[in-house]
Amino acid sequence: VIAKRNAVKPDYLYGFLVVTFLLFAIRDGLTGSIRYFFTIFHIDMLWFVPDFLALISFGIFFYQQFFVKRNIFGIYLVIIFIFSLFVSVLFMNKTFFPFFSSIKMFVPMFVGFCFYDRSITEWRSVRIILAVVFIASAIGLILNPYIEYPWLGQTINSFGLERQATKLWWQEGGVRYGGLAGDRTMAAYMALFTYFLISFRMSLILNIICWPLVIWAVLVSTSKTALGLFGVYIIIYLIAYFMNDRDRIIRFFRLNARLSYIAILVPPFLMIALRGYDLGSISSSLFSLSDRINNTWPLPFFVISDIFPVGLLVGCGIGCYVYPMEYTDLAYLMSPVDNFYISTYIQMGVPYLIFVLIQFFCIKFSKDPIKLVLILLLNIYTTTIQCYGPSYATLLLGYAFSEMFAHEWRRSRVANSKGRSQSLMPTSAAITLRVKPR
Repeated sequence: VIAKRNAVKPDYLYGFLVVTFLLFAIRDGLTGSIRYFFTIFHIDMLWFVPDFLALISFGIFFYQQFFVKRNIFGIYLVIIFIFSLFVSVLFMNKTFFPFFSSIKMFVPMFVGFCFYDRSITEWRSVRIILAVVFIASAIGLILNPYIEYPWLGQTINSFGLERQATKLWWQEGGVRYGGLAGDRTMAAYMALFTYFLISFRMSLILNIICWPLVIWAVLVSTSKTALGLFGVYIIIYLIAYFMNDRDRIIRFFRLNARLSYIAILVPPFLMIALRGYDLGSISSSLFSLSDRINNTWPLPFFVISDIFPVGLLVGCGIGCYVYPMEYTDLAYLMSPVDNFYISTYIQMGVPYLIFVLIQFFCIKFSKDPIKLVLILLLNIYTTTIQCYGPSYATLLLGYAFSEMFAHEWRRSRVANSKGRSQSLMPTSAAITLRVKPR
């Protein structure tokens, strides 16, 4: 369990990133309610403030990786991102709005990447805000079966395009409630992953008090993936709590982070082994999995091979087969791809596959236990969740893998000899783990 420590002296750059992070957490955790009140008071443009800050964060990441850190992995990521934007214009014949929407969709990940040598939970005030978001998300779900929120079915207008912001979903005759977020999946995600961020900063007793709240909220959302993931987290948390050596704990977390990459291979394996089989005939609970295996996962590959064959190698561009595609002339080809890694490969192609291998390699550099646990949990969670659209989900993916961008490959010897980081953001003190008595 992480002990309290003195945080690194605040600086303007870290403070800016913290504010951006929190604005995304608050906005996505309370999406339905915020959209509703913004519309009432005609201040809808405030919705895009976090997105504007995310664009600035991308500029920060670009400067840091190219001119300060000179990190080859960060440089590579920026290059394939810009290249994929160019490909998206070729494939989808984008106008300005879909192009901007694609950038808006992806850049929150760079906000997370910017925390490569810092933790979002260093400041007590930040932990309090995240705790409030977690509690609000959980209680919003728990109360939803008894309260009909006024934003249910609300439609919004973005730059002349109207779409439904919140919707009532059904599963096997039961309602899937969206809580304050207004979206069934995002509501469970906000309650679960915001809790994960602050959990290691809390005592065992306080965590145990929170567990029924999390379970109740997730049960209301009817998200089986979220419920199973929470069970995995409890096991990981308790094992780490009773370990008696910090180095062993970090090695344990790294091992689990590496093993979680097996989950990435599950969808390709299922498509090869079970495509054509109707698993729904065995059990109705397997219908959604069968649909993914036979339709939603493989369909984009068939379409791209027919109309844009080179896209199988270079991808079809940022925003392809994600919601920005709905704003283009190819919207009729749109189909949901409920898997983060498949969806990102479709957008960025083989260059992204190489980046995933780099991610796996860089796990050995990560020393932040929270980020290592997030890698494990997100790799499992994204097997059936796309994680684009809700910006906070995309941001946390960047946050989990951010430590791969902390290394100054070209100047590592100089940095080590001087004993200090040359980043604009001061490197935080190593996170310590406190052993609890058995």
